Amino acid sequence: MRRREQRGQTGFTLIELAVVMAIIGMVMLLVLPRLPSSDQENLKISARTLVSTIRYLQERAATSRTGYYLSLAPGTESLKIVEIGGDGSDKEPSDPLLQKSPIKEGVIVADVRIPRLGKVSDGQIRIDVGAGGVRDFVTIHLRSAIGQFWTVMVFPSGGKVKAYEGYLEDPP
Repeated sequence: MRRREQRGQTGFTLIELAVVMAIIGMVMLLVLPRLPSSDQENLKISARTLVSTIRYLQERAATSRTGYYLSLAPGTESLKIVEIGGDGSDKEPSDPLLQKSPIKEGVIVADVRIPRLGKVSDGQIRIDVGAGGVRDFVTIHLRSAIGQFWTVMVFPSGGKVKAYEGYLEDPP
């Protein structure tokens, strides 16, 4: 150590640099997930979460013999999951995963297309999910605040649910 100081060499050791890099890495792991996400990311997450939620609803309805429905209000952020009780009454789902909306704040249900009803852009719509899945082919368009779209398609009686980037009316 004395020799280094005599020659005028100062600096950090490799161990000191490694410790500082490890601390910076841990701080980044804590901070990055808490940063606000973009509208595009919220839209993508909402579409994928809605797909997963509908698949989960179909599986839960088939295994528990309980009916559910999605209550949507096109043109708003409103999407709610309702459980149909044994007596036919509506109630909040007992499963905590189904009690919160799969759509993030700032994402809007632009419209819903069902062949027998056509395109529904306002009002209230109910999509029943039973032991056999959904009855009709359903297309749900989600829109971000900046006008970008994702499309969620629910196929009848097969349990297939897909998300696509953009505004699609027919399956690709």
